Amino acid sequence: MIVLEVIFPVFAVALAGYAAAYKRVLSAGDIAGISRFVFTVAIPVLLFNSLAHLELPARINWQFLLSYYVVALFVYGLGVWMSRRWFAHSPQEQGVFGLGASYSNMLLVGLPIISAGLGDEALLPLFMLVSIHSATLFLMVTLLAERGNGPGRSSRQLAAQTIKNLTRNPIIASLALGLLANVLAVPIPKVVDDTLTVLSQATLPCALFVLGASLNAYQVAGHFTEAWTIIGLKLALQPFLVWLLVFIVFHIDPLWGAVAVMVAGMPVGINAYLFAQKYQAGIAAVSTAILLSTLLAVFSQSLLLAIFISVL
Repeated sequence: MIVLEVIFPVFAVALAGYAAAYKRVLSAGDIAGISRFVFTVAIPVLLFNSLAHLELPARINWQFLLSYYVVALFVYGLGVWMSRRWFAHSPQEQGVFGLGASYSNMLLVGLPIISAGLGDEALLPLFMLVSIHSATLFLMVTLLAERGNGPGRSSRQLAAQTIKNLTRNPIIASLALGLLANVLAVPIPKVVDDTLTVLSQATLPCALFVLGASLNAYQVAGHFTEAWTIIGLKLALQPFLVWLLVFIVFHIDPLWGAVAVMVAGMPVGINAYLFAQKYQAGIAAVSTAILLSTLLAVFSQSLLLAIFISVL
């Protein structure tokens, strides 16, 4: 019953967004406006406000980060290898395929499920993963895809440009500012704090609504063999390998381990589709994988949440 109480509202709001887009209650421009609000205002405010008030650990849990990102990079590499060997894809398609197999929807799906299911204590490990998620995987796909375009900018130039772009990202900036405010114990006036709290409360419903509306743009567009391969790597292999590291190898804190495993098992992140569009590579497979993996996450995340709620 607890799992249903957590999962049902999350996907019900997303379904409402999908229905609004499908029935054209909201235009594409309306949805784009809500999406901009979510990613440039609501989520950054929530991340800053939460991180500024969280109790930080005395030291960074490197085993936690290694458990997640060693697996994420391994799955990315495996996806690239499978894309090249099994499907004879171009370097651009290989990069997009690897990104789809390893890049989790941490914010639109992960944030509401984990915060509601595991509580506020789970936000710190989640934010730690979010802080380097895009930087790590976007750099990998950019280097591979741009190399496939022939002679051009060097790997160092591409890496520098990718990092520069990320520093301008409101989500990355809000995490950095929230951490700085926390470490320096910057006093936040009550009226400002109350305002940030009100804005933060709009984040999760708006984010879920945008998720559902965005899914209306994706289609089951064929390329099922590639799509199911991506889904298998994303929803099955990645969380299993993370589980092995956090609970069998490193024996880290159960709550932090639960966050790592659940994040690893989140559906394919929407940014994978943006890269597919950018390079005009793997669009159909990634579109299919995003839609199907999000639908399947209703069941896979319910199972993971039921397991972790029973043992935490």
